[in-house]
Amino acid sequence: MPPSETCSVLRAGDLEIAVGRLESGLCLRGVTDRKSGRRFLQSDAPLLTLTARRTDGDDLLTVSADEGWGRVNASVTETFGSFTLSNHAVLPDVTVALSAFLSDGRVEWTVQLKSENPSYTLYACDYPILSFRTCSRTKVFFPYGCGEVYPATRTFSSRQNYPSYGASMQYFAVWHTGAGRGIYYGLHDPAPAYKQLEYRKDANDPVASLKASMPLRDIDRACNSQTLEGRAVWQVFDGDWYDAAQLYRAFCEQSASWLPERKDGRRTDTPEWLRTNPHWWRKRMQWDPSFADELLEAEADLGLSTVSPVHLYDWFQIPYDTNYPHYFPAKDAFLPGIRRLQAHGMRVMPYLNGRLWDTHDRGKEDWMFTSTALPNCTKKRDGKPFLEVYPTSNIELAIMCPSTALWQETLAKLVDRLCNECGVDGVYLDQIGAATPYPCEDRTHPHRPGGGSWWVESYRNLLDHVRRTLPDGRYLATECTSDPYMKEIQAYLSWIWIKNDQVPAFMVVYNDYVTVFGRCYDYAPDAVGQDILAAQSLTFGEQMGWIKPEVYRTLQHKAFYRKCVHAREALGSYFYDGRLLRSPIIRDAHRVRTTKMQFEAYGGLLEHTATFSELWERRDGRKLLLLLNASPRETSPTLTLSLPDGVYPPHGDLTKPVRVENGVLTATLPPLSVSWILS
Repeated sequence: MPPSETCSVLRAGDLEIAVGRLESGLCLRGVTDRKSGRRFLQSDAPLLTLTARRTDGDDLLTVSADEGWGRVNASVTETFGSFTLSNHAVLPDVTVALSAFLSDGRVEWTVQLKSENPSYTLYACDYPILSFRTCSRTKVFFPYGCGEVYPATRTFSSRQNYPSYGASMQYFAVWHTGAGRGIYYGLHDPAPAYKQLEYRKDANDPVASLKASMPLRDIDRACNSQTLEGRAVWQVFDGDWYDAAQLYRAFCEQSASWLPERKDGRRTDTPEWLRTNPHWWRKRMQWDPSFADELLEAEADLGLSTVSPVHLYDWFQIPYDTNYPHYFPAKDAFLPGIRRLQAHGMRVMPYLNGRLWDTHDRGKEDWMFTSTALPNCTKKRDGKPFLEVYPTSNIELAIMCPSTALWQETLAKLVDRLCNECGVDGVYLDQIGAATPYPCEDRTHPHRPGGGSWWVESYRNLLDHVRRTLPDGRYLATECTSDPYMKEIQAYLSWIWIKNDQVPAFMVVYNDYVTVFGRCYDYAPDAVGQDILAAQSLTFGEQMGWIKPEVYRTLQHKAFYRKCVHAREALGSYFYDGRLLRSPIIRDAHRVRTTKMQFEAYGGLLEHTATFSELWERRDGRKLLLLLNASPRETSPTLTLSLPDGVYPPHGDLTKPVRVENGVLTATLPPLSVSWILS
């Protein structure tokens, strides 16, 4: 047995990682950026954990890499590190092998598991955990929605499923604002597999951690040896969240299986009107045709030169979130109403749910669930289906397994009927991009029980099957912005990008690959919240709106909303034919703040500087700097940004030229104003 205090050091250019060899295990002992001298970690921290489940029951056992192992081996060269754990005291006949591939400033980890233990199945395993010491100048990026940045000293934790609304991409980052250096932690998995991503900072603990765990395959049997999908990449970088996003984008463009085909920087399967569209309506149908009148009246009041499409809910006779998937017959007003809208140029996208089957699918009656759906549901170990209950209906809805032919055919037939019989312009498949994968254990399904890449692969097969029913010029959309579905999905609904501390990382990575639209103005019952959503939606480059006509009519600052939408239409080419550059650093003593958000925002809090600003570059090299004041008071911000020094003519609500000197812009912005300069 080696001495208890030996240490193996991995040197990959400026990145240095120390792995401690303990009496009965391994730990992460140090993480250093040699360029800046910044020691991100200089104390022992867990390297990974492994969870196993009894083969004869549901009891789970979790072991850590730092204790209980009877045999520990380590070997390091200039380009490679190898670490092996085996002979665990309570989980014998299991071996964990970590490999570290070293290059300039970068370590790529793989984790291989071997089991000959007949009493346990390997259930979940971490990729190596990146722990780091926090201070007031340390920031953390987490891929919730569009991306969020947290001060590392704040007590906070988030554990989210990838892919889902809570983890739209599979990477983290941590950086020190003083040193201007950080560490990128990316899961470079081109398939990709289902993962759980976690950031944790406990109270009174100076060390925080970034962790990714993979639910394992073949969890219904023992001796399920396997290798975690992809590689966990640790890489030092200059900058902040924006630079980390560029590293993830580089991986995606080189290796990801989900990027759609483009030509001349434009996606080839997206209708041109959808690509360039500036604004959306949302409407729940009642039983009469008045919904069309409401939409057309709101559209006329908005006053765009283009016509906004509508996302149409409740077109079916069944109540919302009940009796799925039996959407037909439609309400009598559906076809006459959409024909009227289409005659005025308005395109219609009806709602379908892409995951759920009601367990009592004809009122209180089990009509087709047990006979047809149950064999095709996702199932637990005991054969019972995974169920979800929503406050919209308060009934049990079963999660369908996307790998099954029944569910693929069911959705394909529904989309076929909507597009080819009803003549709609696109179809929204709810929840596919938002909701968590489930570790289905039904061996009769065409996938291996548990986790792995099958969930994403199955949905992509399903979506490809559905797309084959679409007439030319039609499209599919889904809820939220999980990245691995975008090859088959043309539009993502970003409705819950309504939290504090957001950054537009998703748009930095994917703006030119997928259409992103909408915020949920229902969740903002006061003017401040509504103004923040509108201002951020415009500056982030989303297609605006997804707003109900009745909410639009009652906006307290409707003129500001209209300004934002008209600016999105006028400046659209900078968004749909452009890319998002590094965000300006805004210094503005005036802030806008609401604590009345009804859902999603942490503690109901939504807060921002009164100034909203982002810098965009069109493919022809022209640049657009947006300058919005979301406050009913005049404000005078100072911005540090990447624009050449000089004097720029004003546009929008600005009336005086704007000067940039030594990379700093100072302006006075009128109340509730939308302004911009072009370079």
